[in-house]
Amino acid sequence: MRTDKAAAKALIRAAIVLALLLAWEFLPDTILPTAWLSRPSQIATTLGHWIGDGTLWFHLQVTFAAMLSGYVVGAAIGVAAGLLLGLLPMVEKVLSPFIVALYSLPKIAIAPLLVVLFGIGIESKIILVAITVFFMMMFSALDGLRDVDRDLLGMLRLMGASRLEVVRKVLLPGSLAWIYNGLRVSIRLAFTAAILGEIISSNRGIGYLVEYSAVKYDATGVFSAIAVVVILSVLITELISLAENANARWRNSGNLLRAR
Repeated sequence: MRTDKAAAKALIRAAIVLALLLAWEFLPDTILPTAWLSRPSQIATTLGHWIGDGTLWFHLQVTFAAMLSGYVVGAAIGVAAGLLLGLLPMVEKVLSPFIVALYSLPKIAIAPLLVVLFGIGIESKIILVAITVFFMMMFSALDGLRDVDRDLLGMLRLMGASRLEVVRKVLLPGSLAWIYNGLRVSIRLAFTAAILGEIISSNRGIGYLVEYSAVKYDATGVFSAIAVVVILSVLITELISLAENANARWRNSGNLLRAR
């Protein structure tokens, strides 16, 4: 029954997308000017050329290299910072206004400064992605520590548990769900930050293709690059959903085994 519903939803979505593409392709220029909005057939032709001559693969590699490098660095430092602040509440209270101020600063305002400091190469994109992911992971780890049952902590202290035992057996395991959720959400932010950095100033990457085509007033190139971004966003979302479902099945199987 669930399979039938999923198939029906997929068919309806495919029909909607097909109808929109057909309308875009065949509506007259008086309604959808080709010079500004291009056509799906032209976009498909451009994507075919990019795939054939290796342009798309080259720029994809650059974008994903910046995204994944910044994601790993930002996640590692963010989790460490969040756990440290959570375990040192006095330090967290002192630094809280500065952290909030830095977090409130729009990332689009940071990107030009990074270009000035580190150039238009991949380094500035990695740092922008790392900064974006850092704050997400820091707050996720910090909220995870705050969410731990205080009554349980009080009981452990009454039973004579040391500070290290409380951290190792309760605080860290209790924050893992929050950290995992932060990792899941921040992968999308990492992709967006990488594209944003490339659009602002770059000489390679998918974001560069968007900006380069826009400068030339090449509507087909712009829509082709945007189509790639949309497809990648959908794929990332689907991969995250598959990971969540696999994790849920694993946890359910573990609960069943413990119940037996």
